Amino acid sequence: MDPLRRCLLVHEPPDGGVAENVLQLATGLREHGWDPYVAGPRESAIADRLREAGVPVARLPFRSGFGSPVADANALRKLTSLLRHNDFDLVHLHSAKAGVLGRLAAKATATPVVYSPHSFPFVGPWGWQRRTVSTGMERALRGFTGELVCVCEYERRLALAHNLVAPEHAHLVYNGSASLPEDLEADAEIRAFAGDSPIAGCVTVLRPQKSVETFIDAIPLVLERVGNAKFVVAGDGPDRDSLVARAAALGISDAVGFFGFRPPGTGQMAALDVFVLPSAWEAFPIALLEAMACGVPQVATDVGGVGEAVADGTTGLLCPPGDPQQLAAAITNLLTNGSLRNRMAAASRRRHSQLFTVDRMVASTAAVYDRVLA
Repeated sequence: MDPLRRCLLVHEPPDGGVAENVLQLATGLREHGWDPYVAGPRESAIADRLREAGVPVARLPFRSGFGSPVADANALRKLTSLLRHNDFDLVHLHSAKAGVLGRLAAKATATPVVYSPHSFPFVGPWGWQRRTVSTGMERALRGFTGELVCVCEYERRLALAHNLVAPEHAHLVYNGSASLPEDLEADAEIRAFAGDSPIAGCVTVLRPQKSVETFIDAIPLVLERVGNAKFVVAGDGPDRDSLVARAAALGISDAVGFFGFRPPGTGQMAALDVFVLPSAWEAFPIALLEAMACGVPQVATDVGGVGEAVADGTTGLLCPPGDPQQLAAAITNLLTNGSLRNRMAAASRRRHSQLFTVDRMVASTAAVYDRVLA
């Protein structure tokens, strides 16, 4: 039997879809001939689960953004040392911050690179200065990138349009999520909160990108049509307190339950009748795939690669970002139509099993790794 080849997976966000993708890869790559090692921020939410799976973990002093040059220099030094003193066949970098520092470290140590942006740093409601600088940075590092793994076709087209990689080195590998039994146990606390009422909710990291305030603003409009409905926000993050205050200001606190995120989150998903993701911008969110696997219809904003996940009118409904009225209309449509929800639930499970399993994602990523060594 051939010996396992060694790969280092580096991620910067401590939680959310990027970290979940790294966890899935790290726990599945051995079946494809790769021995993973993970380096992430000190606050990594997946470190304990990685260790339980027997995956070695290194902590790096990553900080979000590029406003801490001293910390970034320290992280670069530690990452370079990690690459230099271990016999890695390649390094796979996840997120723009890890992509910048990781490509510099890989260049210094002649380590082959695979890069997954998980949303380029120039995507979002940024000013022209950030967009210009971040686009220029990605172009400057083009020569340091071996293979680019894009989590959706939207992201791959962005890379080609901005001349960030040659077409033959840009690969589409959709995110994946675990397949789930139809009798998955729903979160008891959320079900107790809802009682017999229909329930719609977000299960997501609470930060500006996810625009959960749009969901909060939509709730009074839904209650005008579905007076007994309940709503859930399950997650943690910097926006939590402002969202709780926003619900109170709108007089809807009794109808909205706020719950901390309990990984892996599928139990919280399974407690919902409708999953809502009102993001302002995205690449390809894993949460939508988890909702599909749970058989929960989705209402999501049509940003980034979301429309490649949600089959509009079949597994869920799409609406424009930042529009509480249209979001409310879509949620109301599903909460008041049980037969439509049932059809979408069945379609969601089928679509997930065909396109968005973890096994398919890991196998496709390992094939890119094999290409690098070839």
